[in-house]
Amino acid sequence: MKFLLAVALLLSFSFNNLSAQDIDSLSAQDVDSPKLDLHLNLLAGDSYLYSISTDQKMTQEITGNQIEMNQKSNIDYKYTVESNDGESIKIKATCEKMQLSIDYPGNQIEYDSELKGSDSRLAGLDNITRKSFYLFLDTKGNIYKTEGFKELGDEFKSNEFGDEFRSNELIKNLFTDSALITSLHMDIYPDNPISIGTSWKKLSHLNLMSGKLQNDINYTLEGTSEDIAWINVKGDISGLVDNSSFKIDLKGTQTGTLETDLQSGLISDGTIQMEIEANIQSLDLVSPMKLSSETRISSRKL
Repeated sequence: MKFLLAVALLLSFSFNNLSAQDIDSLSAQDVDSPKLDLHLNLLAGDSYLYSISTDQKMTQEITGNQIEMNQKSNIDYKYTVESNDGESIKIKATCEKMQLSIDYPGNQIEYDSELKGSDSRLAGLDNITRKSFYLFLDTKGNIYKTEGFKELGDEFKSNEFGDEFRSNELIKNLFTDSALITSLHMDIYPDNPISIGTSWKKLSHLNLMSGKLQNDINYTLEGTSEDIAWINVKGDISGLVDNSSFKIDLKGTQTGTLETDLQSGLISDGTIQMEIEANIQSLDLVSPMKLSSETRISSRKL
């Protein structure tokens, strides 16, 4: 039972990292209307507060018993733009605040970087907040390199925690370069200027436990104002993991709306809902799982 719980928890955290990466196709409803070039236009010297919060509820059935798991996270980053040459953007990122809540049978985690000693088992996270690392992006929001985050993660994992956290893959996977890149990706824009009503697709993949998760996302430019663009998001999620220990078959949907600031190109406000259904099979035991998640993204200039 503990094994199936661990697999479900790792799977649920992975859904948060399923961000778009590659353009698949583009379709426009009105090719004659004025076109908008959506991209990041961050100016050197400017600073922003970039916040991501997630509220996740998961239910899992194991041998006829229904188990509920709840997870919440809230992370604030300060972004300082160090350079932008029109093709590459260098951002100094500092984790200003981190709140993490995980409640599942047999364990509860309540960590708040602003409360000293909030959860001694995760005291190593105190060494991550207020420390900086670097993001390197192109003007479409694709993070192609990081510097300094891996060292912060190594410092966290080298601290003394309880045995459950030293060996917990869920915790370890939160603090890797790949996890950081996928969680902070802003690669939502098409390659070319578009008009209102245009839709474009992006396809993302996430390797997980010898398998692959896939998210096929459709974006639509719904409208604009003087300084905001509204983008509708709709996607289908699928995945299959099949190895010697277990098999996971899943499917789901992703919907939401993003508001982007036309001057900076950053997401100024957005909410994404995700609904997932999966079956986790280990030996002769099949465990159905359902997950509902809401992610909120916001930013503002400092």
